[in-house]
Parts: sequence; C-alpha cells; structure tokens
Amino acid sequence: MAIDGYVKQILNSPVFIFDEIMTKLLANNMQSAKIELSRQSMELDYTLFQAIKSILSDLKNEEGILSRFLYKTFGFELHKNKRREQLICLGIQLKTQYIKIEREIFRINRQIDRFSLSIADLKRLKKGFATKNIYLQDAQTLNKSKFYMNELEIHLHELKEMQLLLQNKYKRLLDKKRNYLRLLKKIPRYYELQEESYELLLGKSP
Repeated sequence: MAIDGYVKQILNSPVFIFDEIMTKLLANNMQSAKIELSRQSMELDYTLFQAIKSILSDLKNEEGILSRFLYKTFGFELHKNKRREQLICLGIQLKTQYIKIEREIFRINRQIDRFSLSIADLKRLKKGFATKNIYLQDAQTLNKSKFYMNELEIHLHELKEMQLLLQNKYKRLLDKKRNYLRLLKKIPRYYELQEESYELLLGKSP
C-alpha cells in the first residue's frame, strides 16, 4: 500500500492505532539500543599490550635477521626460543580479545542500520501527513494530522539521539580494534594464531 493509503487509514482510525504503530516501529529498537549501551565495552588490556611489546623487543635483540626472516616467512626456527612460546600464548589472548571487539562492532552496526530504517520510515510517514494536509478540509482531521506530525518529530528526535549514542560507541570500538590489529600484525605469523575458545564465535560470550 502507498504511504497515502496508510496516512488515510491512520487518520480514520482512533488515536490508539497510531500509538500501536509507533510502538511496533520503535519499541524493539529502543529497548535493544538501551541494552547495548548499558553493556560495558572491553577496555584495552594495557598489561597484555606491554607484555607483547616487551617480548617483541627482546626477540629482536636476541635473534638475528636471518632467524626472524625464516620464522616469519616459513615458520622455521633455527633455535627454540621460550620468548617466542610466550609470545604465541599472549598473541592468542590478544586475538581472542580482538575477535570479541569485532563481534561487538558487528552487533552495534546492525543496531545502527535498524535505526536508520526506522528513521527513514518515520520521515516517509511524516511527509505523507504533510502532503495529505494540503487537501484536508475538515479542521478536526487537520488538527489530528498535525498532532501526529508533532508526535513523529518527537520520535524522530529520540531515535536520532539514540542512534548518535550508538555511533559514538561504534567509533570508540573501531579505535580499539585498530590498536589491537596494529599490535597483532607485529606478531610473526599472527594469522596462524587461534582464538582461545571457539565458543566465543558461537555467541556464548556476552
């Protein structure tokens, strides 16, 4: 049905019908966003960062260029190095935290997209009322339409404010992700590291 048809039906219906439509359009999004914003995001693990940086520095001082090249390129070690074993263990922790941040970013991005769709729907509905007002002759119906437009504007403001909060959290997480990825890539053969628990990817983490 075209937007004009929806507007006509809403104007011919009791006010509670409009309220029910708003609830269906907004309630789930607002509730999900509030839950998301209340979640404590993972902070940068400075202790882990410093430990990894320290081991990387030690390995650079202890091993020659050839040794580092062979390991980075072929995974071949001229001599076993306990620091490299420590680096692998810490690298696994780092990658686990990195994946957790990626999952959080994905989840928030989906929330932002849903808000964008809801905002677009309300704007279309508001525009539909504005177009309809030009042709309305009955003062009571016109006032009703203007009331709905004001309500839509209030809801749009609420949605945009909530979306902005989500976007701010999203940007902060992107910064953290960049910091993690930058350090992760400094670990030789980082792409071979496996996260600590596959369950993390299955969604069992908060």
